[in-house]
Amino acid sequence: MKVRWEAIPPEGKEISLDELTLISLQGPHGEEEQEIRLDSAVTGSLSLRRTPKGIEATGRIRTAVSLHCARCLKEIVLPIVSEFEEFFILMHYAPREEDKELVKDDMDVSLLPEEGIDLRDIVEEQIWLNIPMKPLCHDRCMGLCSVCGTDLNLGECGCDRRYSDPRFAVLKTLTSNLR
Repeated sequence: MKVRWEAIPPEGKEISLDELTLISLQGPHGEEEQEIRLDSAVTGSLSLRRTPKGIEATGRIRTAVSLHCARCLKEIVLPIVSEFEEFFILMHYAPREEDKELVKDDMDVSLLPEEGIDLRDIVEEQIWLNIPMKPLCHDRCMGLCSVCGTDLNLGECGCDRRYSDPRFAVLKTLTSNLR
């Protein structure tokens, strides 16, 4: 669903995200992400307010995604709750590249495309921003044994995991010579 600047009344526009369908999490190259998928419907609301230079968007999004723990590879469900503010500036108000010095407040500013802002893009962006780089099933996840692949959260496997890289073996002799 796209909303154009002209379509927003002076008093603003409230949009329920419960009506928004066909949300898919796309990877960096535009393909649908295989490892991460929505586990529940997206709910929330978005408030759009027209300003002389663009659109101010504030909202709240709730959903959940299914993904794998970065250590033990179990599938987990991660709840996503995001409250955000973003400003979309009209193209003719955007500063020229040579006039622009990036400051912290500019991080929440996006260019407003001629065809309007796509609400799906805003929702997908907020979901991606709230997924941790290394999601864990719990804070003390032990991961998998590097030798046999056993889930260490279920118990020790008995493997000797004290690996010593043979390229650094000469360094062990240096420490004994220092004594």
